[in-house]
Amino acid sequence: MKKLLILLCSLYFTGNVVAQSNWSPDQLLKIKNISSAQVSSDGKRVVYALREAVMTDDRSEYVNQIWICNADGTGHLQLTKGDKNNANPKWSPDNQQIAFTSSRDGKSNLYIMPITGGEAEKITEAKGGVGDFNWADDGQKIAFLTMDVATDKEEKDKKGKSDWYYMDSNPKQNRLTIVWLHHKDSTGKYLQKLITKENISINSFDWNSNSKLIAYSYGKTTKANDMSNCDISIVDITTDEVKSIAATTANESNPIFSPDGKQLIFVASDLNNDWAGPKHFQMVNLPDGKSWSLKSTPNEEGSIIGWTPDGKQVLVVDSKKTLTSIYAIGVDGKSIVDWTASETNFMGGVTVNNGNICFTLQHPSKLPELYVTNGSAYAPKKITSINEGYTNKPLAKTELIKWKSTDGKEMEGLLTYPLNYQPGKKVPLLLNIHGGPAGVFNQACIAGNQGVYPLASLSEMGFAILRPNPRGSTGYGTTFRVSNKQDWGGGDYNDVMTGVDAVIKMGITDESMLGVMGWSYGGYLSSWIVGHTNRFKAASIGAPVVDLAFQNMTDDVESLMPVYFNGDPWNNWELYSKHSPLKYIQHVSTPVMLQHGEADLRVPLGNSVMFYNALRRRGVPVKLLVLPRQPHGPFEPKMVMTAMKANVDWFKDHLQK
Repeated sequence: MKKLLILLCSLYFTGNVVAQSNWSPDQLLKIKNISSAQVSSDGKRVVYALREAVMTDDRSEYVNQIWICNADGTGHLQLTKGDKNNANPKWSPDNQQIAFTSSRDGKSNLYIMPITGGEAEKITEAKGGVGDFNWADDGQKIAFLTMDVATDKEEKDKKGKSDWYYMDSNPKQNRLTIVWLHHKDSTGKYLQKLITKENISINSFDWNSNSKLIAYSYGKTTKANDMSNCDISIVDITTDEVKSIAATTANESNPIFSPDGKQLIFVASDLNNDWAGPKHFQMVNLPDGKSWSLKSTPNEEGSIIGWTPDGKQVLVVDSKKTLTSIYAIGVDGKSIVDWTASETNFMGGVTVNNGNICFTLQHPSKLPELYVTNGSAYAPKKITSINEGYTNKPLAKTELIKWKSTDGKEMEGLLTYPLNYQPGKKVPLLLNIHGGPAGVFNQACIAGNQGVYPLASLSEMGFAILRPNPRGSTGYGTTFRVSNKQDWGGGDYNDVMTGVDAVIKMGITDESMLGVMGWSYGGYLSSWIVGHTNRFKAASIGAPVVDLAFQNMTDDVESLMPVYFNGDPWNNWELYSKHSPLKYIQHVSTPVMLQHGEADLRVPLGNSVMFYNALRRRGVPVKLLVLPRQPHGPFEPKMVMTAMKANVDWFKDHLQK
């Protein structure tokens, strides 16, 4: 009887573990994702890259493989295999070949293969690897980006331990190169030509329909700050003649030729280095040089994705509160139509090829899948089922809620209930704050976000999660997006705290069950919160900005802080100090777990080290999880999983005991 009882107990606990493991961090990392999908120009087939996490004893990386299928969702065929990354597939103009990048020989290089499959042919030998690339319309050549590599002298100096350098000297640039697919040199390599020899770094580019002109946006270097202040030129590859199209103190980017090649559209910022300011679409008529502005999207942060085949409309995508919209903007500058006005889901990875549109579509309770539609009649058709094993696994309910902030402004946020929530029961609430600050929480699947905060795991464990979009968020227009300038920790703090109060009033939680978490700007506001209230029982703070002056002088986007705080700290010491969470460290009593990438250039690790040491010296319970090799967001699956599990354990220990 005793043995039977032990067996029954064992089965009971085993069953519990199984029941609670649908959305564990381990399971979340097994979810597949689609990227770089594109419909063929004839609308008959779709090519896409399928990404999976590879975690073995000696590997931790995301690997893509390339697939093809019919546009009706039938005939899925895997074109690449193996353990190396094969990504970014693009159709040849005649739809008979696919070009893609692969790391099978070490560095990422360009390969071509027929759509019927078979052995891929290596086209480039770029020592700096191949980044983005585009086919010319004649199908005879491909333009691609590659990074400068170390010179022989630099390699020799490195081996001899003489590799000192002056800051910002000899920057490595992103170069534009062309490879001819039907011409080889005496060694049997495909003929190539370096297009951008000057000391600039290319951001994006597009071929003209005559296959002779390339429009490109460029900055001074590859530094994030320089690449956010680009100009635009056009180069004639037959004569090497370069013509400047846009060169202002603001940012011009994303140039795309019209189908007939006579016009060029690009995104232009209205203000110099204003990360949250409005953007508009600028049209240039190339024969006479005349230019004019087109209608802007309501949010004024749109990206150009292509044209309608007749060249009468430009297609752009932009956030619309917690959703995404595709807009068709008339080239006459007078009209704009929201093609997806009735859509209630979140869209990502939108591409256009000859009017054929491809994108992933998801919902808070539905994992992303691939959809196609023709731009002439928006009617998305689902063509993949890449995560069939998860379709029957229940996800917690997520709903859009609204509340008034302290100044009467209406706020929105997404409230995710615990899985199998029983109305009337009070549960722990986690306040999750997005980055940016001009980020946004959208209606993406809570299991599809494989970031450090595993929302599906936490909801399955019994947590409710509030994801507010406070002032400063994108998706709500320029006025709302810039309303936190010179006011970090002010109105935005009130916005998220009144959101917490709204959830408490709903009867879902109470004051004894509150936690807060956020990364980057979300880390900033989380560290600000624990210095201004003791309402929260635990905080998980990732890559936070804790000292604004330190951040101003050490990050890789030197214009960001001056834009938000009206200049540099030496002219505004009081303002920078007033809005720095470190200033209020003496008020913090909430247990804090910090997380930070060791190689983070956007928000340097020193921010977390300062906060950690200050809390440690004050006797506040604190941990600092350092993620080796990781930049501003972890990119290795094992590091992502480590952070996921650390967050799960942290909130379980502090809010569920």
